[in-house]
Formats: sequence, structure tokens, C-alpha cells
Amino acid sequence: MCEGVAAELEGVDLGDQRLNARSQHLLEALAVNPEASINAACNGWSDTLAAYRFFDNRSVTPEKLLEPHRAATTVRAREHSVVLAVQDTTELDYTSHPPRDAQCLNLENRFGFYDHVHLAVTPEQLCLGVLGSEQFDRAPESLGKSEERSTLPIEDKESLRWLTGYRLACQLAADCPDTQVVSVADREAD
Repeated sequence: MCEGVAAELEGVDLGDQRLNARSQHLLEALAVNPEASINAACNGWSDTLAAYRFFDNRSVTPEKLLEPHRAATTVRAREHSVVLAVQDTTELDYTSHPPRDAQCLNLENRFGFYDHVHLAVTPEQLCLGVLGSEQFDRAPESLGKSEERSTLPIEDKESLRWLTGYRLACQLAADCPDTQVVSVADREAD
């Protein structure tokens, strides 16, 4: 499995060859045991420290890391007559061990973040890959103020993620003209 995952992201471009090489090294280490923590996946403290520095680097963004996989997903989508672009949000709750910059989930005493994933699958349930992923959390002072947030423009709302997912489905359809792309979301996307 490790080699396939590493090959999927070979084209990552973080603007620096050392960062690109580090991304491959980290990906290979994490792919060996996806359930392992960064500390457990890395080979010693210096390797662990390098991993944390990598993730703290401003040049390393989820979008840049995901781009080669997204491109490979598009190539796979072209091989199918119908592809579903499915999107939904999951929460990652780190309340018991919150990171230093963790904000809130739905309550002031719950810490973590939400991950909204846009996934390409076939009607036969074959996963083709991830089209996009957005992470967000909430500031404590924003909790319980849904009425105030309702007047904000869509670009400033959490619900923009649903529109982003639809736009990703439209982009996939444009990139795969012989494939019918169906955008799928739950009722929160209304």
C-alpha cells in the first residue's frame, strides 16, 4: 500500500525541492501504518521534529498536497460514464488532547475541527479519490449567533463549503466531458 500512496502524490509541488522530498518521505512513513501518530510513524525524534516543522511551514498547504491526487482522481473519473461528486462534513474531536491553537466545535468546551470532504465515487461504490477538502472550526465568541451570521455574505459563511463542492463537481464535469457528474449532498447543502 505504501508505494501506491506515495506514487499518487509524486507530483506535489511546494515550491522547494527539499519540501517536496520531505513530503514524499512523510507520506511513505505515514502510509505504512495510517493509524499511527506522527511520532510513531517517524524514525526517531529528529525525524518527528522535521515532520512537525514540515506541517508548520507556510508553503505546505492542504491544497498543494492534495493537487496531484486530485489530478489523478480526474484521470480515473474519465474512465467512467457516471461519477458521483459526494460531499459531507465530519468532526474531529480533540477535546481530551486539544492542540495549542484548537478552537471550538459546537460548544465552548469541545475542541477540534470540522473536515468537509468532496469525494468522487462511481454508482458501483468504487472510490476514485478526493476532489477537495476544507477544514474549519469556530471561535468561542461565534457560538450561538446564527441569526447574526445569517446576514453575512455567502463568502463569509461556513455554508460556502457546499457551494465549493458544487463548483468542484462542475469543474470535474468540464474536465471529463464524456462523464456524467452528479453532485450529491445532504439537506444541509440547501
